[in-house]
Amino acid sequence: MPILLSHNSSLERLRAVPPQVDTARRTGKPLQLDSVIPKGRELTRLDPTSPGVSQHPLHHVIPSSAKRSLSKDVRSHLCSLEQIPSGLLLDLGEGLYSAGPELTFIQMASQTSLVGAVVLGHELCGTYSHFSKFVSGFYDRPALTSTSAIQNAIERLKGLRGLGPARTALRWIRDGSASPMETVVSCMLHLPCSLGGFGLMPPELNCKETLDEAARHISCKKTCRVDTAYRFLSEGTWHKEGLEFDGESYHRDAEADRVRREALAHMGWTIYVVDVDDMTTYKRIKEKVALLDRVPRQRGSEEVDERKGKELLSRLLRATRFGVGQAPSEASVPRKTKQTFRRRGAGL
Repeated sequence: MPILLSHNSSLERLRAVPPQVDTARRTGKPLQLDSVIPKGRELTRLDPTSPGVSQHPLHHVIPSSAKRSLSKDVRSHLCSLEQIPSGLLLDLGEGLYSAGPELTFIQMASQTSLVGAVVLGHELCGTYSHFSKFVSGFYDRPALTSTSAIQNAIERLKGLRGLGPARTALRWIRDGSASPMETVVSCMLHLPCSLGGFGLMPPELNCKETLDEAARHISCKKTCRVDTAYRFLSEGTWHKEGLEFDGESYHRDAEADRVRREALAHMGWTIYVVDVDDMTTYKRIKEKVALLDRVPRQRGSEEVDERKGKELLSRLLRATRFGVGQAPSEASVPRKTKQTFRRRGAGL
């Protein structure tokens, strides 16, 4: 009988198997949940390592009418729906299914904090992934989903218990984050003051700027991207301000960074540089935000609360695994880890 992996197990698989090499396909028709009630020892006989799942307990979904597994190595999650709509599951073959990125996000949002759900959403809607093992570092990959796709999934899963936390978290997720650094800064900038953020309007992440002829001549490119960007109207004038991440371990080609920023300056951008120390120190993040004083704040924003802000920054760094499983000198160079994995990934 088919088995449906979910929650932590489906998330582990999404991280362990980059989409560039993933052979699983989204389901083309709904899956009836009464067909995913494992019999006898089917779960204990399952070898989930082939689809990339090694952590215990193994999480899976069964209909509400079924009996939960009592094994310490298996955690059963009851689902009140009769079927899972098409396209929200991955068919791993041989009767094994796994929740896709949208459903996995919805499931995990009900199991974690709001901050944890927002960080996970940035990852799934971004172009990076943490390693499946709980250590620092990340690797490049195409985005697994988007905020609009998650919103669509929530609407299609009407009646499913636990949608509330996903809806709440989705409000604060931005598409396009390319690293945990960008996720941390994005969240600090636009999460509400009640949570410890600065309450600014939501930024655009990896915003594309089409260059004119002079800027193309400077950069030898047709377009440039701004890591964290704001485009807004103030006193009748359009402004373009952005934050760029810097540091020897992050942008390794200083000359390329220089000419790119010159091209962006020509196009009217004011760029402020952020390094790893800025990102991990509340005082320095606050100093960077002060440079964005013209950026509109969200309606109804309260006064910035420094105590809550320090707590939020600490939670964001933990959620993005900053320094986990590495020496401090290694933890401060996530891009280097990323490049190393990308080279190894060519042989996957």
